[in-house]
Amino acid sequence: MKTRMFFSFLLAASLVLGVCEAQAQIFSGFVKKVNCTNGETIARALQVLDIIPITIQIKGTCNENISIVLDDVTLKADPLGGTVNGLDPNNPTINVSAFRTVIDGLTVSGGGPGIFVRGGATIRNCTVQNTGASGISFFHGGNGTVDHCTVQSNGAHGVLIEGGSATVINSALSSNTLTGVNVSFGGSARIGITDRNEYAGNTISNNQGSGILISTSGSSAIGGNTITGNGTNPYSSFGWYGILISSASATLVGYNSITGNSCHGVFVERSNVKIGNPSFGLPITNVITGNGTNPPPGIPIGGIFGNQGASIELRSTTINNNTGDGINLQLHSTARIYDGTVNYNTGNGIVLALGGGVFLQDPTVTVTGNYQFGLQCFGAESSYTGYTTGISGNTLGNVSTNCTPF
Repeated sequence: MKTRMFFSFLLAASLVLGVCEAQAQIFSGFVKKVNCTNGETIARALQVLDIIPITIQIKGTCNENISIVLDDVTLKADPLGGTVNGLDPNNPTINVSAFRTVIDGLTVSGGGPGIFVRGGATIRNCTVQNTGASGISFFHGGNGTVDHCTVQSNGAHGVLIEGGSATVINSALSSNTLTGVNVSFGGSARIGITDRNEYAGNTISNNQGSGILISTSGSSAIGGNTITGNGTNPYSSFGWYGILISSASATLVGYNSITGNSCHGVFVERSNVKIGNPSFGLPITNVITGNGTNPPPGIPIGGIFGNQGASIELRSTTINNNTGDGINLQLHSTARIYDGTVNYNTGNGIVLALGGGVFLQDPTVTVTGNYQFGLQCFGAESSYTGYTTGISGNTLGNVSTNCTPF
């Protein structure tokens, strides 16, 4: 009797354990393995899904374009590596219209866009390269995160955020045909800043157009990034700047190093921009140095250029050793400057032209060692106000005689 009771107990325990294990497996999702080396396909695996969430583990190179239409799907590379190469250049290699999608560890190439998101996706530890259009796109309501990815040598932008929203952190975006990151048509982005307001910067380098472009009512918070060597194509229609902001708004929160770009480090037109913003609770020093390395003929160069009514606020910003002027404000563009330095630029420290204006606030900005004037003005409407005590030791003079206060 005792023996039968003992075996009955073991049987009941094993059944309960089996049910618990099955429930845990359903809760955490199943892992389905796809070995493209053996002729298996991701598209086929996606068609026969009957349990969600699910992880599809990919091994080898899968030559196909795929669409993710069900929520809670993860595409994950096998430990030996997994690649998705789109064969149809008219469609994305991976098209995401679902939500809570995760793409982890894959190499993505080919297709038109590499990864095209209209739903929601986390893209991490991926390499997206050699696509026919933009590497990663968040389009018309699409949202998500790009984290620890390499996005390089794509046929358009590295990351395009058009009417969507995204956080781009801990990534390298380089050698793309247009820009490294493009935020446009009401899109919004955090570039180098996590959703918890922590710096997690990117390296944005050697793109043929500008490193970052914010345009057409786009907005962005930018921090912690190294933005260097951009504008390699003198015929690019997307500028030759470290950051280009046009008819948009942006905040360069801090910890950005903007160096060695072909024209200006930062170009602002018809936009409101803060460079150094303490409201995020983060260090706010930005460095804009060594820009103007290889401009197209006739294009102005320097540290910061404000054009066509740009409004710029600068705090704790270092604008040193640029080829050209440190700051140039034209066509009724204005800047309010608190502390920082504008030193050792090969042109003037600060230029005001065609109605440009500058407000030199306390703490006083240091403007010294520039090869022309510390403050130069062109046109009767250009003027300044505030503290000029920090302007000294410039080659041609400190404040030119044609500069008038407000």
